Amino acid sequence: MLYSALSMYMLSLFTAASPTSPPTFLGNEDTLRYGSAESVGMLSAPLKDMVVNLTAYTHAANYGSATHNIVHPVEPGSVTILGHNSTIVSEVAVGKRDLYANVNGTLLPDALQEDATVDTIYDMASLTKLFTTIAGLRQIDAGKLKLNSTVASYIPQFAVNGKGAITILQLFTHTSGFDADPSPSLYSSNYTTYTERINAIIEQKIINPPGSTYLYSDLNFMSMMLVLEKITGQPLDALIYEYTIPLGMKSTFFNRGNIEGPAFPFYASMATQEFQIAVLGPTEPQRPQPVRGTVHDENAWALGGVSGHAGLFSTVRDTAIFCQMILNNGTYGGVRILSQAVVDLIFYNFNTAFPGDEHGLGFELNQYYTAGPMASLLTASHTGYTGTTLVIDRGTNSFWLHFANRVHPDRGWSSNNIVREAVGYWVGKSLGLNVAFP
Repeated sequence: MLYSALSMYMLSLFTAASPTSPPTFLGNEDTLRYGSAESVGMLSAPLKDMVVNLTAYTHAANYGSATHNIVHPVEPGSVTILGHNSTIVSEVAVGKRDLYANVNGTLLPDALQEDATVDTIYDMASLTKLFTTIAGLRQIDAGKLKLNSTVASYIPQFAVNGKGAITILQLFTHTSGFDADPSPSLYSSNYTTYTERINAIIEQKIINPPGSTYLYSDLNFMSMMLVLEKITGQPLDALIYEYTIPLGMKSTFFNRGNIEGPAFPFYASMATQEFQIAVLGPTEPQRPQPVRGTVHDENAWALGGVSGHAGLFSTVRDTAIFCQMILNNGTYGGVRILSQAVVDLIFYNFNTAFPGDEHGLGFELNQYYTAGPMASLLTASHTGYTGTTLVIDRGTNSFWLHFANRVHPDRGWSSNNIVREAVGYWVGKSLGLNVAFP
């Protein structure tokens, strides 16, 4: 079968070296290097304070609405990286990537707990949408995809249930009219095969006229996956690997086929997620608990671990290259991934009709909950449900990433937006800006 053969081929490429070997930061003109904050005109003291702050969020306390007025850590652990002017000035891991023995928060014995490290591999959740976006932008560059074309012009059967007018642009900007999630869920007993689940995506109904409303929906990027696969004849993971592998992103991958446990070669370096069945009940996917190594998102799991909306895994070091490529207007290490013209579309607000929901292609713009006081129309960002955060600030030539497994042991324990906003504050202070703590 094509997909299983592809999966084994990609694993062979990734595991030719150590799965968690760090990417090479050469320090060339368009690549990342390590340096002090002061070497690029920043202040190091706020970054030291940031580490103290990040560590505190891994300790149990009542953080108000962030922990629903209950005493919990906001995150069991996290990894944060900050780059400015092509220089990584802060890279820090705090807390644990595997901490709890059960959904109630019983701690694992000390010997079984695992520290978060800068090479910990996190479930990217909805940050996958950004990688799908880059795959789409590459097809715009190639002349195969047009923003104002309808989805149905590529997939005619998509037009059912009033979806004939939905455009590619509306998928990218969450203005298609879709509800937030497929109904019924793709992992429900209604479907028994991959083909049935794909047909369910195509046949979904909309709840608003296309273009009339902003409503964030995973269905937009499930649909985008189908369009990209149709116009290229390749599966989505192959389209993403087409650019991540040349960038040297050795720890960025999908777990196609939902390979469980140590049989998956990256398993030991991956952050543990949720005791999902204990949290949500027996209708959840029946798989080993806690979820680790396979995608946390149930609909992506039902699609075999690969979807346009979720399924990707990565490290902050790998994803730093992705961010710098965008800041470089589409190149990294002498490799051109995108034209500057399509990179500009990431930072162009297509949603002027929906104030507060500013959006470039695939990326959110000017969102306080992701970037804190650094939010502006020049900050392209996104979050992932599992606790991941990506911010690219074109205005200051900076990026920062905060990866956490905040759903461990239970998604209901916390929201880590409080941490995301705080990181934006410390970035601003280190840049010498007059910003207020969230």
